[in-house]
Amino acid sequence: MWHQILLMPIGNYYWDGGFERDEKKAIKYYELAAMGGSVLARNDLGFVVYKAGNMDRALRHYLIAVKDEYSESLGNIILMYSDGDATKDDYANALRSYQEYLDEVKSDQRDDAAAADDKLRHY
Repeated sequence: MWHQILLMPIGNYYWDGGFERDEKKAIKYYELAAMGGSVLARNDLGFVVYKAGNMDRALRHYLIAVKDEYSESLGNIILMYSDGDATKDDYANALRSYQEYLDEVKSDQRDDAAAADDKLRHY
């Protein structure tokens, strides 16, 4: 877990030029963080390969991140679909995956807590 926290910013520094700009090193650190389970890194990998023109690989990265709860990747798939870079089936699969995640984390206690929070906000 700790390596995700360290690797992701290192990738960002190489990508953004905080260190000497080096896209290959940035990708290496994003990949390492993604393999360690970082959905942020997985999403960033999707962005990097999308910008490089590899739509299939970008879609795969985004789908993995969506399955692991990262809603921003769902938004990226929506953008890919609207730009013609993803199919309707790709979009539907992403929505299904995200809904499966939401169903997995759903619980009566969480629903009760959310309802209580909503009640407090309306006072």
